[in-house]
Amino acid sequence: MREDIYILYGLAVRLAVLALAVTAQACTTVDPGPQFVVPDEQFDADYFFCHVEPELLFAKKCGSGEPGDNNSCHFNSSAVSGLALSNHPPVDCANDHPVNRAQIGAGSGAQGNFQLAVIEMSRDYQSAPLYVRPATGRNHPRQIFPENDPVVDVIRTWAQK
Repeated sequence: MREDIYILYGLAVRLAVLALAVTAQACTTVDPGPQFVVPDEQFDADYFFCHVEPELLFAKKCGSGEPGDNNSCHFNSSAVSGLALSNHPPVDCANDHPVNRAQIGAGSGAQGNFQLAVIEMSRDYQSAPLYVRPATGRNHPRQIFPENDPVVDVIRTWAQK
């Protein structure tokens, strides 16, 4: 009988070791290699230039702010971190597309604003900082627009493009 207990004990130990080995093997990491890149979300640039920038960033005065904001808004790069917008002439658009591609080329204020806004955007627009911060005032000095403002449709549409 004592021999049976040792056999069962030995079997139990082996099963425990096997279970531990299987569990440990399941928890290994995978080396993605030296060329690993997290894919960027692609949002429609033309829609940004023709709708988001003029109807949200400029019309809601995200850059300039209101008179009482003491120049502490997004055109003042020393006052904000992350979304330091460039003030530039509006992009000329027709049929939801920029007319003059030179206005949105590399190094332009519009292109810089687009690149910064994409970082703050998400397909789930209700979790995107570009929506959450100005619509709710969370992590933002004040609420810029109410959650039922028509500009929310602009953000929602851009999230889908």
